[in-house]
This record gives sequence, C-alpha cells and structure tokens, in this order.
Amino acid sequence: MRKIITIVLIVVVVVGGLTMAAIKNKPKAPPPTTKEIQADQGIPIETAVITTGNIEQSVEITGSLAALDQVTLSSKVPGRLAAVYVREGDSISAGQVVAMLDQDDAKRSLESAQEGMQSAKSRLSQARTTAKVTKIQSDAAIMQAKASLKSAKARFEVAKSPARSQEKLVAENRVAAAKANLDNKEADYKRYKQLLDKGAISESTFDMYKTQLTIAETDYKTAQEQLAMIKEGGRSEDVETAQAAVDVAEEALRSAEANASQNLLRAEDIKSAVAMVGQAQAAVSLARQQLSYTYIKSPILGQISSRTAEAGQVVSPGQALASVVNLGSIYFKGDVSEKEVVNIAVGQQVNVKIDAVTGKTFGGTVAEIYPSGSETSRNFFVRIAISGKSADLKPGMFARGNIVTSVHRDVLLVPKDAIDQRSGTSMVFVVSDDLKTLKAQSAKKGKKVARVEIRKKVTRYDVTALTEDYRYVEIASPNSLKVGDVVATAGRQNLSDGVKVLLSK
Repeated sequence: MRKIITIVLIVVVVVGGLTMAAIKNKPKAPPPTTKEIQADQGIPIETAVITTGNIEQSVEITGSLAALDQVTLSSKVPGRLAAVYVREGDSISAGQVVAMLDQDDAKRSLESAQEGMQSAKSRLSQARTTAKVTKIQSDAAIMQAKASLKSAKARFEVAKSPARSQEKLVAENRVAAAKANLDNKEADYKRYKQLLDKGAISESTFDMYKTQLTIAETDYKTAQEQLAMIKEGGRSEDVETAQAAVDVAEEALRSAEANASQNLLRAEDIKSAVAMVGQAQAAVSLARQQLSYTYIKSPILGQISSRTAEAGQVVSPGQALASVVNLGSIYFKGDVSEKEVVNIAVGQQVNVKIDAVTGKTFGGTVAEIYPSGSETSRNFFVRIAISGKSADLKPGMFARGNIVTSVHRDVLLVPKDAIDQRSGTSMVFVVSDDLKTLKAQSAKKGKKVARVEIRKKVTRYDVTALTEDYRYVEIASPNSLKVGDVVATAGRQNLSDGVKVLLSK
C-alpha cells in the first residue's frame, strides 16, 4: 500500500512539474497597442472653454532698429592722416573735425594760387591805367586835329574872300552913290550944254560942269572896280595854299581818329586781364577747397560708433575712416506683408518690443510706408518713430511691433489652440458626455445592479475664423457653438467626429 502511495505521489509530482513547465513555457500575450488603449480609454486631450469678449484686429511687424542720422566719414582727397581726434563712443557735434590730413602740399598750392591772383590783379590794374592814358591821348589828339582843321578852313575862307561882308556892303554903297552922282552930273551937263548953245552961259562955266561929269564918271568906274575886286576874292595862289592847309588838317584828324581805335585794343586788354583775374580767383578757391578737404568733419551730431583709421595711414577718397550715429534719431524699420499693408496708415499707434530690452514696451507711431515692396519677399518696409527712447536702444537690435487696426466687441471667442486646419477647412472638437450602461454583479446580497459609466467624446464643428490675436479666434456667425462649450486643444490633431477622449488631469 505504501508503495502504491509512493508511486502516486511520484506521478503527481511529475505531472505537476510537467504542468508547471508547460505553464511557464506558454507564450505571453502581446501588450495592448496605443490605438487599443485609446479605443478602450479614449484619446488623451487637453481642453479650454469658449467665451465671449473683445478682440483686437492687429498687424504684426518684425524688423530691426536703425538710425536716420548715421554717416560713414571719409576723405574726399588722397593723403596721409596727420591726426585722428576721436575714439569709439565719443560724442561729437555737427561740423566738428574728426581727423586731419597732412596739409603741406595743400598750403603750398594755396600760396601759389594767391600769388598768381596778385599778379593777375596787377596786370588788370596796369591794363586799366594804360587804357585810361591812351584814351586821354587819343581824345587830345582828336581835339587838336579838329581845332587845326577848323583854323585851316577859316584861313581858306579868308583866302577865297579876303574882304569882309561889311567891306562889300560899303563898296556896293559907294557904287550906288557914284552912280547917283554920275546921273546928277550928266543931267547938269546936258542942261548947261543947252544953255551954252543958246549963249546963256559962258564957255568957262560950261567947262566946270563938264569937268564935274568927268570926275563923276571916274568915281563911278573906280567904285565898280573896287566892288568887282571884292567879289572876285583873294588871289589863286593864296586860295591854293589855304586849301592845302585844309587837306593836311583833315588828314591829321583822320589819323587821330584812327589812332583812337587803340582804345578798343586797350579795352580788350582789360577784358583779358579781368578773365585772368577770374581764373586766378577760381584757382585760389579751388586751392582753399582742397585745403578744406584736409579736414574730415562730421555733418551730424552723435557718437562715434566705429573708427577704422589711425594717424600716419595713407587713405584714398571714399575710404571709411569712422562712423557716426545719432542715437536720438533711432527708429524701427519693420516688414509688413503685402496682405496687411493695406490696413496700415501713417499716424497709427504701434506697441514696440525690443528683444534686447526685456520687460519694456515702447510707444511708436507709423511715420512712413515705403511706396514699393520687395520683389522677393513681397513685403513692404514701414518706418516707425519710437517715443520715450532709451539709451539702451542701439541700431541693429531686433524689434517687434503690433498695430491695432480695429476692435470687435462682444464676439464669440474660441481659444486659438482649439482651431484645427485640415485640407483648407477650419474645425473645432467640442467635448461632451458619452453615457454607457453596464451590467455588473453587486458584491452585496448576491444581487445584480445596473452601473452607468460616464465617458467623454468629441463632436466636430466646422467654423470660419475671422479675427485672431495671440490667444483667441473670432468665429463667424451663425454657428452651433455657444459660450461655455469645452473644446479640445492639445491632442486635437488625433481626433475625429465622435471618438472617445480622455481628459488630462
């Protein structure tokens, strides 16, 4: 009997060992997949609540700070730097000398030009004096020639008519008187001749009247000869001599007037001398300008932002020597897309944030909208004037701006993270309860009771987004959404209409 029991125990142990080995070596079931877990428990999501309120429509701008007054200083002429008077960070005023080139050559050129101008002025003075003397001499020669000609003509007239007009008048009067006396004596002669023939008078008395007639005839003839002589004029040789003198005087006048053309030559000399003075003055001005170019001055006030040259260095025209920036002219130069630029106008207020200046927002105003955009990015530049400038603002700092273009009040607002985009359609998933009744055995008194399990599911709603800010999106009406609806945010990409979800704690 004991043997049988032993055999049974051995069989039991063997069978048990084999059973245990079989159980141990049995393949394990694979762990549930994520999809299976989500199908059983729900897709994990985070949620937010739909609300109402005001939303601002704004335009975001990014860009960098720049300065309106910023120049790079350089020399206009080549030369060696004699001195550089500034260092980085130095404050300078407009017109201040920043550096100076060696001036020896420029000064010598100026001195030479000034000497040339003095020489030109001396030649001009000499030309004017010569012209004045020449005019005085030519005027005097002409006056003298005219006087000589006048005198010669007067002598010529005298030679042609030696007698004066009064003498001619007297001679004519004498002829008339002699003629009257002759006529009277002829009358007496005829009357006394008749008396003699009648014997009324003696021969001696008649002879007296005859003598008187002869004297009267002689006087009349003499008077006529004298008048004829006066009318005939001077002798021919005297007239020829006087005419020759007139011809000589006229030639002398022509010669004097011809010599007066020297005045024109003197005037040309003056013009030439004036031109030379002008050229000399231009040379002096150019030399002074070249000397002024040896001073490199700042056209603006500001601070030295960089210095790239040292004394003793040979520089060429246009080579950068230093840069000046006016920190008071800092502005924000931002980029705006072509779709948004139509919503911006000069004068709009801008909130500006500088990444390098944390925790501070600067006020700004749209000062200028550039008329043309970039052909590559299709963006437009906007210049924004910054108010309340700080010494911390530097050109080149990255900046962001926000321009509020309008405010929509009391509108339905959906959290921005709840909007999902699929194939060009905007949608949200609203979370609701999904009730499920289960049969379960109660542990008390062996009775079966019904248990209700409350799970969560989502419903898809297509929406049209209008305006958005960094938190919310305005949804167009009408729609099926309402205030207080819970919408999925994180994890929404994995959702579809009616799926079970698991809310994150």
